[in-house]
Amino acid sequence: ILLLNRSVMSGDSRVVMVTVDGSEHSERAFNWYVQESMKPTDTVYCYHVPENLNLSVMSLSSPMQLPTEEWQNKIQLRIKRIEQLRDNYESRLQQLKLKGGVIAEETSAKSPGEKICQYVKEHGVQMVVMGNRGLGSVRRTFLGSVSDYVVHHAGVPVTIVPPEGETA
Repeated sequence: ILLLNRSVMSGDSRVVMVTVDGSEHSERAFNWYVQESMKPTDTVYCYHVPENLNLSVMSLSSPMQLPTEEWQNKIQLRIKRIEQLRDNYESRLQQLKLKGGVIAEETSAKSPGEKICQYVKEHGVQMVVMGNRGLGSVRRTFLGSVSDYVVHHAGVPVTIVPPEGETA
């Protein structure tokens, strides 16, 4: 028995999250959404969880000083990447005449998967689309998988778009 949400069946607007990180995998997921699932009435949030910065506590060139210049450079580069990602996807959403926007949220103590699921629950997201890096089962077992976590904890339909040429 297949039960569908009434709003999906009637064509009413949906709230869709497409996770993005600037990788070819998230780009493929966004393109899949546009080609295979997009409805003109959708509200789409391109959701980005920036990676935590790895800031060293010691400078190799001056071991007795904090590497503040290195920290500043890494932070500025990170901000620039987030702004480029935001500008790219905001432009694409406008071209497609879709409501929504780009959301970038820090992970703090939560993993990216936990952050994604928290946003889904707090903002009424009805569907998640995300790319998959194609980790093998052994690597996925030891490293974990954001997509695996989201599939099991989001509580809404999740579409995982596999790498090019990979079949189920």
